[in-house]
Amino acid sequence: MENTLSKNILIAWENTKNNLETKISSEKTLVFRFSMELSKLYNCRDIFIDFEYQAYTEIETKDKYLDLLVYELANKEKKYAIEFKAPTKSIKGNSNQTETREKIYKDIARLKYLKSHKNFTACIFFMITDEKPYVNKSENRDNTYDTSMGHIGNLNKFTEKYAIENFQFTFNWEEKNLYYWLNPITI
Repeated sequence: MENTLSKNILIAWENTKNNLETKISSEKTLVFRFSMELSKLYNCRDIFIDFEYQAYTEIETKDKYLDLLVYELANKEKKYAIEFKAPTKSIKGNSNQTETREKIYKDIARLKYLKSHKNFTACIFFMITDEKPYVNKSENRDNTYDTSMGHIGNLNKFTEKYAIENFQFTFNWEEKNLYYWLNPITI
């Protein structure tokens, strides 16, 4: 990621991290807060941000929507795909961690698909959580889709379904302002 938008996406993520000092109710709130931070860098002009963009129409999947499509109006051919995850504790308890871990890997695989088959300039995965089990290693759970600190994940289970090459990525977490923030995974 070499251009201004690439840098601004990462700056907006850092600004979101630094400015999010209260609990959020959902992933959509995180997407909105990030979008606001990105828009501020452009004085709310010269940038296109599309929520729930229908990017996965050729893939056999129930969910056809990308969380966020972003590009500068002066540079429309350089499109960025962004997926978010924000599993958080609720009054009822923890999120469905086993299912959510698989969805994390699936989102990264779908981003790899967009980068490989849809000509996106870059694809980025952002995540926050307030649940330590996503960050800490455990021998007492199924670690097929491990997200613990320092774990190197891969997309072996998704290469055939999405017609992609394997891709490795590392889970590195930072604790700040009520949450654990995953370092962005860029494809």
